[in-house]
Amino acid sequence: SFRFQVSGFRFQVSGWMAGETIKTEAICLDIRPWSRTSHVVSWLTPMGKVSTVVKGAVRSKSQFLGQYDLNYTCDIVYYARAKGELHALREAVPVEMREALRGDYRKLALAGYFRRLVAELAPMGEECRAWYEELGRRLNSCASLTSGQETASPFLGFELEILRLSGLAPDFSKFDEKAEWSAFSLETGAFGSGEGRCIRVSREVAEYLANGAKNAKNSQVPLDAARVIGVFYQFHLDCAADVRRTVLEMISNQGR
Repeated sequence: SFRFQVSGFRFQVSGWMAGETIKTEAICLDIRPWSRTSHVVSWLTPMGKVSTVVKGAVRSKSQFLGQYDLNYTCDIVYYARAKGELHALREAVPVEMREALRGDYRKLALAGYFRRLVAELAPMGEECRAWYEELGRRLNSCASLTSGQETASPFLGFELEILRLSGLAPDFSKFDEKAEWSAFSLETGAFGSGEGRCIRVSREVAEYLANGAKNAKNSQVPLDAARVIGVFYQFHLDCAADVRRTVLEMISNQGR
């Protein structure tokens, strides 16, 4: 780990030290009340998750009014306190506001699920950079969805990418293209191994998943694929199944 200084700010590449002032780009993950006038804001930075206190955030003359919100990418400056404590936010300047997310509840629900999944699973340190970049790309893609566009595929595409970043990417490439159904092993994450617990996957769903959750032949295929990925997630990762199910219902055609 090493530190360097730019324009009066001290940076530490693999972490930070208490008492330092840190400047970084960050995506706003969550906003909670701290007092009548203050917020606690959670951010994802290229080095991991950071939580900051924003004192006087909702006062009429606050410098932070309109400077951050859910799904924003911002340049932030914060004063680092001891590990485990809330850091003090000094500055926040929006870089990407993604205002298109606000006008469509399905987009908003999809973006919220993306943020939650990353907040729960993203690592700390340099490995988080890929997670940070992926979340930014997916939020931009979500904001660009057109009205009425199918949203289960972006949902599943992001989940597959999270599995890859977690080192748990399933291999859907070796399904039996001639058989109507193939056995998918939850333990190995592959077709045909026959090890441990398996679930049956139709040829159409397997082909869709092997293609990265793209080019669904009909609207039911992404929903059937969601069941497969959901079971795999629960087998390997501690994620809230009820939240996932609710979001999927909201963004699917059935949830309109």
